[in-house]
This record gives sequence, C-alpha cells and structure tokens, in this order.
Amino acid sequence: MNRFLLIFFLSVLIQFGLRAQHETNISDVYSTDFESRKGISTENIKVTNDTSIDVLFYHLRIMPAIDSAWIQGHVSVHFMSKVNNLNLYLLDLHQSLQVDSIIGASSFLHTNDSLFIYPSSKIDSGIVTSVEIFYKGYTSLAGGFKGLRYSVHGNNEPVIATLSTPYLAHFWFPCKDGPADKVDSVYVDITIPSRSYNNIPLRATSNGLLKLINETSTHRTFQWKHRYPIVSYYVMMAISNYVVLEEEYCNNDYCFPLEYHVFAEDTVAAKPGVADLPEMMGLFESLFGPYPFRNEKYGMTQLGFYGAIENQTNTVINRMSPDWKMVVVHELAHMWFGCQITCSDWHHGWLNEGFATYSEALWKEHKEGFHAYSAYMASKGWYQEGTVHLKNIDDPFNIFIGIIYNKGAWVLHMLRSTMGDELFFSFLNDYASLPELSFGHVSTERFKNLAEEAYGSDLDYYFDQWVYDEYYPSYLYNFEQSSSQLNIQLFQMQAQLGRRPLFITPIDFLISFSDFSDTIVRVFNNNQNQLFNFTFDKTVVSVQLDPNQWLLHSSSYNPELPMGLPRLNRAESFTFYPNPTYENIMVQIENNLELPCTLTIIDVKGIERTRVQIIQHYQLIDLKGLGKGMFFLKLINKEGAISGSKKLIIK
Repeated sequence: MNRFLLIFFLSVLIQFGLRAQHETNISDVYSTDFESRKGISTENIKVTNDTSIDVLFYHLRIMPAIDSAWIQGHVSVHFMSKVNNLNLYLLDLHQSLQVDSIIGASSFLHTNDSLFIYPSSKIDSGIVTSVEIFYKGYTSLAGGFKGLRYSVHGNNEPVIATLSTPYLAHFWFPCKDGPADKVDSVYVDITIPSRSYNNIPLRATSNGLLKLINETSTHRTFQWKHRYPIVSYYVMMAISNYVVLEEEYCNNDYCFPLEYHVFAEDTVAAKPGVADLPEMMGLFESLFGPYPFRNEKYGMTQLGFYGAIENQTNTVINRMSPDWKMVVVHELAHMWFGCQITCSDWHHGWLNEGFATYSEALWKEHKEGFHAYSAYMASKGWYQEGTVHLKNIDDPFNIFIGIIYNKGAWVLHMLRSTMGDELFFSFLNDYASLPELSFGHVSTERFKNLAEEAYGSDLDYYFDQWVYDEYYPSYLYNFEQSSSQLNIQLFQMQAQLGRRPLFITPIDFLISFSDFSDTIVRVFNNNQNQLFNFTFDKTVVSVQLDPNQWLLHSSSYNPELPMGLPRLNRAESFTFYPNPTYENIMVQIENNLELPCTLTIIDVKGIERTRVQIIQHYQLIDLKGLGKGMFFLKLINKEGAISGSKKLIIK
C-alpha cells in the first residue's frame, strides 16, 4: 500500500477512534450484556415454528413463587388447524418445566424444549380448537441471563420479570415462540402472595389493561387483558412492590392512560425522566400515525437491572431517570416498529431496532434542530464488519448487536437523503400505517419493494450494498479549477482492503469560494473512479465531501490524486494516467479481465524494478522510490499471459 494511502487509513482510524471515546451509544445498553455472555451457552436455541397451526389466543393463569425461581399454572391455547387431518402439532416449552396434564389431548411428549401434542381426534383445516396445559417447575435462564428473572432492589425487595426476546417466552410458559405467529389477544392472570415490602404491597403487571384484582386472605390475582395481536415474546409479567405513576395522553381524537410502575425510592427521579413522554407520543403520532394500542395504554415498568425490552403496551426498563430518556424514546418507537409491525424473522431484526434507533435521532431533531440530528446520527456511525441483514439467528445472544441498531438507523438516514425529506416522511407514515402490515409482519424485501414504489425507482443497489453487504465507501478526492470550470475527481479505494469496490450513492460537495460564499452541489456517484464538472464564475478555495453527514463513509482530500479519466481502447487490457507523472498513476484494467493480476514495472536496462498486485479495475499505484526516467509497464494475468508493454515517464 502506498504511503499516502496508509496515512489516509491511519487518519480514518484515529478519527473514528477519538469519536468513539466521546460518544454515548444507546444501543450499548441493549448489547453490552449480550456481548459479555457470548459463549456461555454451548447450544443454540431452536423453536418449533409449527406451520400446521395458527395460534389465536393465550390465557395464562400462573402463580410464580416470590422467594425462588418456581412457577406453576395452566395456559389455554386456542388455535386453528391449517391442514386437514391434523393428528400432531408442536408447541415450545423449556425442558426445565414439567407438564402435568393437557386437557384436549389424547397424549403428549415433552422433550428437548418441544411439546408434541396429539389431539383427541384429527382436526381439519380451518377448525378452531383449544387445549389447556398444566405445568410447573423451577425456571431456567438462557445463558444464565434471560427468561423469568429474579432480582432485588432497595432493601432486599423482590423484583421478578420476564425477559423473553428474541424467542425465550417458552422459558416460562408453553407457547408457539418466535416472531412468526401472533395471537389475536392474550389474557394474563397472575396470582401472588398478599405481601408488603417497606409497607408497599406487591403488584403484578402485564400487557393491556388491568380488569380486576381478586383478593383472598392470602393471595391477590391481577387479571390483565390485551386485545391486540401479539407475538409470544412480547407477553410479559413483572412483580414488585411498585408505586404506580399515572397520567393521560390526549390528542384531538382520543385519550389513553400512560402508566409507570416505579420503585418507591426512584419516583423522584422518574417523574422528570418521563415528563416528555406525551410530547414523544405526539411526535411519533405525527410521523408514524396513531398510537397502535390507543384503546388500551402505554406503560413502562422498572426493573433496576438489564436494559429495556419493548413489551407490547408495557416496556420494561432498568430505570426511568432523565439519563435514560433516549431509551424511553427508543422503546416507545418500538410500539410502531417491533410490536405493531414485526420483523418476519430475526434475519430482518434491523426493521425493529434500526427504526427505533433512528427514531431517537428524529426526537433529537424535533427538540434541538437538524444539526443535533446530524450529530446524533454521526455518533451512531458503524465502521465495523458485518451485515445489517443478520446471518446467524440461532443464538439469542447474537441478535441484539450494535449493527442492527446503528447501521440499521443509517440505512434509514441515507434513504432519507436519497428520497428527499418530503417523499421520505410521506413514505414513513404510509409504511407505518399500511393495513397489510398493521399487526402483521415485514421482511427486508417487502420493505424494499414499498420504498421503491414510493421512490418511483429501483433500489436494489441500495439494499444490496447497505443491508446485505458489509462496510462502507472510502473516498479519495481532488479538485482543480481552470478558468470557470471546476473538476472534482472522486475515487473509491475500499477494494484495496478486499471490500465491495463500488457503492452507488448520491454525494454532496460543499464548494467554498474566495468571496466567502459557498454552495452545495449533489452528484450521483456510480463509478469507482469518476470525474465531475461544474461551471462557476468565482474562484474555488476548498471542496468538502458530505458536509451534512448524510453518508456513512470515510474520505480524504488528496491533491496527489490524478485528475481526469483514462481512455481504454477496446484492444487494450489496461491503461494508466497521468503520463508523464511525478509520484502516482491511476491504472485502469479492462472490465472482462479476471482479477487479481500483476503489473510489472521494468526500467530501460530490462531490470524489473517492482511488481504490484492489481485487485480492482481502478487502482492507484505509488511510484515513489523508482526515481526519474523511462519505464515500461506490463500486465500479467492469472494464466501468465503478458500484455504488450506501455511506456511511462517519471519526472
């Protein structure tokens, strides 16, 4: 690699390293615990995803222990057969839990987290039936971390909560786990002892609305009903001696409650932490359409540990203090993206997390203006390997990783730049309100198709490079002005690191003039080495690439980058420019020539002075060290065939 390319890459690493030291990534709240626990579990977790049934309704009647990780109860599962003569179907239940009996089944087998159920008689397609599963046992935690989690707060006061994403609901109740199937509604009855801690009674909270509290001399049963479609891992339960803070959100058409379950010792900090939530709700309704669960509530429940999970209508969150405000924003946005519209499987998890992270930036823009938005997105820049479209989704601790949050948000940020504000925000509102997706599922391909319909043009290239491929473009650029003509040379050099050679994208340049005025011009970069021409009647003093940070990239202005484009004749396998030169040449290789190949440089005495491996069709070659004089260049392909020589003059 030549000297100025090395300096360029070192400067990029230093730049982004310094940035990383000063930024606060909200996604770290979600991913740090997962990263620290990678490798704890030696087995990937599989769910049955039985496509022969469509689950319609759960009614959980459960009694968790307070002092130990024990649960017992029974769950009614209503489902419709999707095949004729159904004589076996599968649900998910962790093997640490014991099934005592199943009403509505002739027999069952519980093995390896799968529950095989044989109905009393064969079931035809379209027939709705139900079973009631009685179970009990000591619960297990995935990776020692997620499932039905027990902890304490304050003065040894209990906290019990479910952490079920991405497909861990079966660690505490029998269900069809994972994102593929949504029940139409869920009822959750939670029976707990009538105890108080620090003179505050235990409460049990769940999704939807609290319809009734049944009390006996020893126990209280909290009956919650949620009448919206929901995936199993968003069904939740939390128990502690909570204080309930309540307010109401209203717009011109409806009102619904906002409900916060908080520890008594944290109520003072929580009140300012949630003070902006009605404004957040109003912003997101203006951007994404009406709150999806407006007939019930939006709530948050404190855990005192972990990060947060966007359980439908009832987010669980470590704390609600003002320093967690951006997490509050993130989880609220999930009610549209994650709960209402759910990724079809976790390969497409960025459609949940990327949207919620991008919503953080939109909140920043709403409160502090575009520059704050731009700076916030810059803090989310993702310059590491990996694809936004996840490849491995069998490991629950390898799904909620930084790339689907941060680069997922950048996919939307750059799409906004590509489409323009008016079209982008219209599309965003239409997407969030589309009847076919509402309370359903979406894949990356479907999202792409909808974006193309709104944009009116093909976006295959966009999703190929930003969602399905890795990294980002690395630019070198140079400019020169002759009379009134300004030429800007742009070269994508990331192929020299073995990465995708070309990212097709619009790019803005800030042109500054000697009279202290400036202007922004936009170009469409669709070649690895490209020359752009402009006419200005003023003297240009500087050119800045991407001044408003619309593009995930690295770049460096380099006055040594050769200007212009070579002309490759049909009979030629390669050409180069400039010639004569001082220090560098740009080599262009014929497109049909298979790479890599080798360029040899020979002096007038016939001595080979150097050879360079050519790995891309445009490649910048450093000639420092060869000295002045005449040289000859030859290209050797993979089969060893040698092209005709070309003369080079170094001044």
